Order: sequence, then structure tokens, then C-alpha cells
Amino acid sequence: MRDRPVPTALTAALLALASSLAAAPAVSAAPAPRAEFTVDTTSDAVDADPSDGVCRTAAGLCSLRAAVMAANARPGSTITLPAGRYRLTIPPNPLLLVGSYADPSRGDLNVNAPTTIRGAGARATVIDANGVDRAFRMRADTELSDLTITGGVAKQREVPIADPGGGGIANTEKMTLRRVTVTGNSAGYGGGIFNVPGSHLDLIDSTVSGNAAGEAGGIRFDDSGTVINSTITGNRVTDPGDRPGSLGGYGGGVDIRGLGTVKILNSTITGNSSPHGAGINIAPAYLDSLPRPIPDVIDLPLGHLVLQNSIVAGNTGAAGTSGDCAKAFAVIESLGHNIDSDGSCRLTAEGDLPSRPALLGPLADNGGPTDTHALLPGSPALDAAAHCFATDQRGVSRPQGEACDIGAYERTQ
Repeated sequence: MRDRPVPTALTAALLALASSLAAAPAVSAAPAPRAEFTVDTTSDAVDADPSDGVCRTAAGLCSLRAAVMAANARPGSTITLPAGRYRLTIPPNPLLLVGSYADPSRGDLNVNAPTTIRGAGARATVIDANGVDRAFRMRADTELSDLTITGGVAKQREVPIADPGGGGIANTEKMTLRRVTVTGNSAGYGGGIFNVPGSHLDLIDSTVSGNAAGEAGGIRFDDSGTVINSTITGNRVTDPGDRPGSLGGYGGGVDIRGLGTVKILNSTITGNSSPHGAGINIAPAYLDSLPRPIPDVIDLPLGHLVLQNSIVAGNTGAAGTSGDCAKAFAVIESLGHNIDSDGSCRLTAEGDLPSRPALLGPLADNGGPTDTHALLPGSPALDAAAHCFATDQRGVSRPQGEACDIGAYERTQ
């Protein structure tokens, strides 16, 4: 039997349908569901197959690095870190020493998908970058809690714009640190934490201490952020010229360069050192490099810092410069009840105590998950705060006296 010819109109229709199907975009596979990974080794081993979303090294274990690599394939995952010291031992690729490269298998831990990392306590769970690189590069929304980050080094080899500083953490998105200690890290800029433009940091019940940089010894904000019930202490600016493109020497504890609002609430900033703005420096886009003094008529409020119930005291600047606060083209807004030991923060709101020593004890384990500065007897911070949080940095309920205490520490009776 001979085949019957297909009508011309039908042939044209079938060809058109085939053509449209061929041109249609392929339907991408749904992302793997979020997962919970529990790390069971302190070794710095890579994930055997980063694409399968399973935390498994070649030895069949789940390392911190392997967990981060697996979480990158499963957005929204949670990593649990038991007590232990997790040292990074794999250096960055020497062929990729300049630029913005995200290789989770080498150097710092690259978090490329929304991830939560939970330790067993800042005194028990320690992530030690071991001097091979910074500890973390955050390229997605993250939350870290109950751990310590130390030993990070962001080297001068990196391009500032393409690959920001941040000895402990370089953050490009929204990051929350809760009951975390960031200590003993170094960089050309942002010794502890560097937050690039477009990012946001919430620092809660945490301590940033003993970090060093050519600029922004403790924390660099290039956008917005909030510091709550936290201590920023003992950070320093050293070798101000030791980084590409640096004007250097600013912000021992906190350096604010963006146009977003940074709020510091019920916190303590003390014992930091820098040639300029040893406690806090705020000056968008390096405008503080202009000759001083800058007339008030051109001191435009481009940057915005808010202080409430906080101590900014005992910070050391170069001879002839302010220690606690420095600003240019910015405004420091007080919501009241702050202490500024040298008057440089220009506090005039209700309950503010400018040019008063805070009378603080040394940084120590005063109970709670992270170290704090205790208030000594007779401190003007005692019972001098208002509208405070329900607990202090240690978790002690507020108030313990007639009113809350200023700063991160609530003195018990």
C-alpha cells in the first residue's frame, strides 16, 4: 500500500511546532532542598563531589570545608560545628593571587549560598584560618553563632575593589553574627570584618577584639549595620600604608565609609588605637583625607552614625587627634545615654555623659559566651541608661539596679 501524502498545511504546522519547541528555553532543575550538615572531623578536607549537595570527603567524613561546599549546592542549609579547633590548611591557588575568585576548595571558606553555621559556643568552637588566608568570604546571606574566628590574614596581594579586605570575614551580603568572637585577625583594611558596599552586618552579643589593619582595625562598614550588646576592643591600625590604594590610618575600632546608617546600641568601644578616630571614624568615600579642620559649612551629613546607651571611651589616637570619635561629611546622632571619655563624639542628647571616664575593668570572661569589660564601682555608666535591651551581652537580665547600665555589660548587685 502506498503512503498517503501529508497535506501541505499540516506539514507547515508540524514544522512550526517543532521549531518553537527547539527554540524554547530548557527548564532548569529545581535547586536541591536545604539540608543539615553536622561536621565530624577537624581536618580541612574538600568535598568529594561539590555538586551532589552531600557533605562527604574522600575519607567519608564531613569537614567544615566540605560542609560549606555542600551547602553551596543546597541554599538555606545549616552547618553544625561541635566543640573543636577547625584549622584551615589549604592555601589559595598561587595562580589566582589577584582578583575576585570563589574557589571553596582552597584558601578561605567561600559561602556562595544562604547558610547558617552554628557552633557549640565561642569558647568551645574555634575556626582558625591559620594564617593561610582570611577565614570566610560571604557571597550570600549568612548567620554565624556561638563560635570564634581567628588567625585570618587578608594579604596585600589582593586588589581592593575586586577582592575586599577582611582578615576574619569579607562580607558582601547580609550577615548576622550572634555570640561570636572575632579576634586575632589582620588585613590591609578591615582587620576583623570588612563589609563592602551593598552589604549589611548585624553584630549581636559578640566581641571583636585584638585585630589589626592598615585601616579599620576592627570593623569596616561600607554600607549599613547594627551593633547590639557587643564589645569592640583592643583593635588597632598599624602600618597605615601597607595596602594598595590606602590613605590609611583611620578607624581603630570601627571605620564607616558608606552612606548607609550604622547603629551602635548598648555596646562598648574601648581600648582601640589609630592615628585618626581610634574608637570610631566616619567619613564617606575617604573624605576625611581632606585638610583639617573642615569648616562646618561644608561638613555635609553624608554618613550617618547613631549611638544609644553606648560607651566610647579610652581609645587612643595620635598626638593632637581625637581618640574616641572622628568624622567628616557625616553626622553622629545621639539617642541619649552615651559615654564619650574625651568629648570628641560631640554628644549633647539627654543622658549623654561627654568627657567622662567610663571606669572599665579589663577584657575578661565575666560569664556569658563572650568576653566583656566589667563596670567598676563608681562608673558613671551604672544605672544611667534608658530604653535598653532585656539582657546584656552575657545574657544577664536588665536592669539589675534602678535603671539599666550603659554599655554591653550590666553590673549585678
